[in-house]
Amino acid sequence: MKKYFINFVSIGVIVFLFTSCSNKIYFTNEMRIKLDEYDLEIGKVQFYNSNKIVFKRVLPYDSAAIANGAIKFENGKLINSIIIKKNTPGTCEFVEDGLLNMTFEDGDNKYLIFKTGFNGKYYELLVNRDLKNFGQIVYDNENYTIQRGSEKAKLLVKKDQDYILRAQQRVVKGKKVAK
Repeated sequence: MKKYFINFVSIGVIVFLFTSCSNKIYFTNEMRIKLDEYDLEIGKVQFYNSNKIVFKRVLPYDSAAIANGAIKFENGKLINSIIIKKNTPGTCEFVEDGLLNMTFEDGDNKYLIFKTGFNGKYYELLVNRDLKNFGQIVYDNENYTIQRGSEKAKLLVKKDQDYILRAQQRVVKGKKVAK
């Protein structure tokens, strides 16, 4: 019994250390609302992606020389892949109807759209599903298929940017009766 208790405590300590060492937190809809309420510019907030995002498309052979990203052959087809590693810094270019248009690299139309998930709390990557349930996105005016797991990417901000929640907050000390 003692052995199991010690293992349980050890696992708890390890989980606590891993979760408390993170210097980033999920960006929530509540934070975005606070930004709007206090006229803080969302474009000045540094964002990060929580998961690796990978998307690809099949290229016609004649356009291979002008494609961005990594080009490789897969089953005899020329593939253009774009990878956005976990914790890549990004910025919000604009907000439209509650959707955040995020860029992780320079260039026109090189943005991904993030929306609040089913719970309405965190911002996650917006992916369109086709009839075969493959995730599709438009990036740089081209249609891409997203790699499974990438649709789980959420937006993060550094913990020190949680001023978004504490903006205009102060603690009142109270008032005593004058003698």
